[in-house]
Amino acid sequence: MSNRTRELIYVICLTGFITITFAFGRYIFSMITPDIVSSLNIDYEFVGRINACHQAAYLLFSLLGGILCSYISVKFLISSSVILCGISVFVLAFVNNPWLLLVIVTLQGIIAATSWIPMVEFVAKNIQEDNRGKSLGIISSGTSFGLILNGFLIPYILTNDTWQTVWFVFGIISLFLGAVGVYWIYKLKSVPDLEIKKVNKKAECETENLVLGNDTSGKYLKYYIILVALLILSGLYLIPFQSYIVPLMQADLGLNEQMSGLAWSIFGFVGIFSGFIAGVFADKYSAKRAMIIAYGISILSIASVVFIHNGAAALFACFIFGLTYNGIFGLHPTYVARVLPPEKTAKLFGLMNLSLGVGSMIGNYAGGYIKKMTGSFSLAFQLMLVMSILTVLICIFIKSDRNEEVRLNRKNRVESNQDSI
Repeated sequence: MSNRTRELIYVICLTGFITITFAFGRYIFSMITPDIVSSLNIDYEFVGRINACHQAAYLLFSLLGGILCSYISVKFLISSSVILCGISVFVLAFVNNPWLLLVIVTLQGIIAATSWIPMVEFVAKNIQEDNRGKSLGIISSGTSFGLILNGFLIPYILTNDTWQTVWFVFGIISLFLGAVGVYWIYKLKSVPDLEIKKVNKKAECETENLVLGNDTSGKYLKYYIILVALLILSGLYLIPFQSYIVPLMQADLGLNEQMSGLAWSIFGFVGIFSGFIAGVFADKYSAKRAMIIAYGISILSIASVVFIHNGAAALFACFIFGLTYNGIFGLHPTYVARVLPPEKTAKLFGLMNLSLGVGSMIGNYAGGYIKKMTGSFSLAFQLMLVMSILTVLICIFIKSDRNEEVRLNRKNRVESNQDSI
């Protein structure tokens, strides 16, 4: 089997895994929240508590996931997480206790972290550097494929049945897709071919020169602090936007389930392409430039909800948000894979996801609390708008992942060697 074919199969499988652990394991709850609130007689503060616990679990295991990669096979971590996610989704079909719901949704946060974090190291070791940006962009778009299915199927199920049936149907889908993907992941050779090893080795040397060779320890720490701040702010508004956009449409704007389902599908459909486009842009130019553009687009999305209060604005917001959401989360690992060698990517990416989790936990709980205290999500989305503006400003100060000076020096050395010959 050629490297190209093997990489393609890896990308397809990993994309499916993200669909299971994120679109199904993390985001179905957000879409059926109004029905759960009504059925279990809970308020939005308790919903915020569930979302916060989910993010706290994701936060903790984002850090531990990077550490576990040093001791446990990344294939095993990814595969076991996917199967456990399918089981958890299926089990939720039989849950009627709010506290048990909280426990299982929290476990899904752990599962999502232990599936996503190892993928960055897996991609760094098994996919050539020139293809990593596009590959991670496509993989991160797995969420969008699932969201499209969520948007079309969930409103239909809720119209004819209960929210428990939603978990049952998607649990079956998750277990089937997960089993097929795990089979292919283990069927392919676990060790990269010599050609990819050489390419990755070259990339390692370049990233060492790019980051470690040009920064003093103090300056190096400064960039890490900036990255942590960027991910905390991202968590404060990106995840809560997705958590509360459907409740906003139904509770504040009075839209029905079909309209919110359409918005969800639009978000998912557009997101399929956003991850790939962001990856292509990052490969051609830089992940830093791509992040500035992606975060900038998110400002327009949130602003449309904040300043225009109708269904059309909500649909437009989901469309614009779809252009940026998956692209942003694909660009984070692309950036990390560029500035560090493969064996160090999981730990740094784990730290970044830890930061994202901190922001998400705070943002999700705050969103539910604001809704309870004010009776509206308006203030929550206004604060999200402020956070989105700050992320663009921070992106300007992160280190570029395309060091032209290093490339020029390398070229000069080659030319000098040729002249001496």
